[in-house]
Amino acid sequence: MSISLRTALETEAEYLTELALRSKRAWGYDEDLMASVMPDMIVNPQYLQTEYGIVAERDGVRLGYAIVRIDGDAAFLRDLFVEPQYFRQGIGRALFLAAVEYARTNGANALRLSGDPNARGFYERLGMIQVDEEPSIVGAGRLLPIMHLDLA
Repeated sequence: MSISLRTALETEAEYLTELALRSKRAWGYDEDLMASVMPDMIVNPQYLQTEYGIVAERDGVRLGYAIVRIDGDAAFLRDLFVEPQYFRQGIGRALFLAAVEYARTNGANALRLSGDPNARGFYERLGMIQVDEEPSIVGAGRLLPIMHLDLA
């Protein structure tokens, strides 16, 4: 079975938030951490008006999503989450490549993201490099890798 990609709808924001939370919990994070990161996990419907949301589906079932924003000649990958039962099936890769294509098509020379430390290896396998890190909203010394991909 192949997956299809389509534009995310504003009306899906709540569902996409729930999907993101399921995906994040798959890393084994406790409820305290999940409560701390909640503000960053919410998919605001406005994001889907002003940014590009991509949903991966198979037979009408949503498997994952990504949201990318263009700022001048740079793009920022806000989100990329996959339903845990579909990890390691190429869905994240397909979403990432669609985000890269969208960024290139819309004039971006680079794609950046601030991601979960557990996802760093995934992004490195797709050609991104860690260029910096930033403190997580969780605090307690938790740092998030800032990843970069040259699109030129």
